[in-house]
Amino acid sequence: MIKIRPATEADHTNISVLVVSVFRQRNEAQLIQGLRDGGHVALELVAEDEGGLVAHICLSRLSSPEGWLALAPLSVRAEAQGGGIGSELVRYAADAARQARFKAIVVVGDPDFYAKFGFVFEGPAELTTPYPAQYTGLYPIAPQTAGAEAVLVYPDPFAQV
Repeated sequence: MIKIRPATEADHTNISVLVVSVFRQRNEAQLIQGLRDGGHVALELVAEDEGGLVAHICLSRLSSPEGWLALAPLSVRAEAQGGGIGSELVRYAADAARQARFKAIVVVGDPDFYAKFGFVFEGPAELTTPYPAQYTGLYPIAPQTAGAEAVLVYPDPFAQV
């Protein structure tokens, strides 16, 4: 049985171990720590089973536009990938962002994966981003964001990894 809950400070070491094992390098773990240290994290969730942490997701506030979030990273333990845990975390995080009245979520990732959750790639919104546009997806929460013209400004820790 998988339980999804907010991450706590006591989880930070285990999250770092999970993230490094999934990505096979430290960049994403350093990104998460930088986002925490800078006060940019809006939502951080973990999924756990009887054996411990299985997955993690982080949503951080963009510097601009105001009220927009970046989903990065999403990590699922290798042996648990393909079982729907990452999908459940994305759904849970998107719903929590909607309930908290954030305006939109952006992700840089696989369009085939994230489109299943309502992220739109190369859609009506015109986003200027420092990352490859074809992999930048928008999950509009506030109606006006669906067709927005926006320059995405990520918090400093994104530039440091």
